[in-house]
Amino acid sequence: MAAAGGLIRRVSSQLSTIPRPLLPLTSSMDLPLASLAPSETPSLPQIPFGGSLELMAVPKKKVSRHKRGIRNGPKALKPVPVIVRCLGCGRVKLPHFYCCSGKKESDSSS
Repeated sequence: MAAAGGLIRRVSSQLSTIPRPLLPLTSSMDLPLASLAPSETPSLPQIPFGGSLELMAVPKKKVSRHKRGIRNGPKALKPVPVIVRCLGCGRVKLPHFYCCSGKKESDSSS
């Protein structure tokens, strides 16, 4: 029974590949648009994008809130890993930032 089902499937797939006979060509008198004057012929609609008939990409489903959140990512500020004191003046600064070039300021003026 299974062999008969497989045989039917193979025959039906081969029948679909056989070329079909061409339809007989009709004369221009049978066509309804051939009798119209050139000014009466309906015009074709204008296609945007320069006449290109390429398909545009369209999403299959709406993107969920969870997926949108993952795509955008966290926008929060990240904590600063190291804060140091300046050796010259003692102010708090980030490493590799210029403060006072490490010179100690003298309080007495001469």
